[in-house]
Amino acid sequence: MIDAGNKQFRLLSIVDLERAILVQSSAFNNDPFWQYLIPNPEKRTKMLPQFFSVFLKVNIHNGTAYGISTPIEGVAVWSAPNQKSIDLSGFIGSDLVKLSLNGFLFPFLKAFKIFIRFENMQKKHAPNPHYYLNTIAVLPESQGKGLASKLIRPFLEKADEESVAAYTETMTLANVGLYEHFGFHCVEQYHVPKTELNIWALYRPTKLRR
Repeated sequence: MIDAGNKQFRLLSIVDLERAILVQSSAFNNDPFWQYLIPNPEKRTKMLPQFFSVFLKVNIHNGTAYGISTPIEGVAVWSAPNQKSIDLSGFIGSDLVKLSLNGFLFPFLKAFKIFIRFENMQKKHAPNPHYYLNTIAVLPESQGKGLASKLIRPFLEKADEESVAAYTETMTLANVGLYEHFGFHCVEQYHVPKTELNIWALYRPTKLRR
């Protein structure tokens, strides 16, 4: 169990879904990855909440989605070492069909090779048990208040307690410095062929307990 020592930091429940969708969609509206997948700004603004509805529903169900503030201003999805995957059979099937029918099929096809690259980079650079930061999002108007730190530090402290590493990736250059501030090291920069996209793999080594 992660304890941030802050009552406003919490594991999200399904009642938080609508607000969490707002946070994720707002934070990622101008993200390079999503601009590449959905170039039209109007379409992107409309489609992102649909995608994050499914994404967050799965992670809330899995116990991997966390939030900060009331109402929620920041969201992070963290996986613990050796965390068991859940059986999603029938859980999001209808939602995925709806996404495909609502214009996501082509973006998913564009994203497939990138998702495979994410997975391969993680296996390469973090082969041992580790905490994995899948995503972090803070409302644009709430940035600069230290909320990202409150969504990151508790997990790194837990990683240090357990003497395990942490790993994440980003497609935004400005985020590299943020993660380096928390002790991550950039272990690979990969340019996605035929795009302007780059992936930075970031690894925070194990800190052995004394």
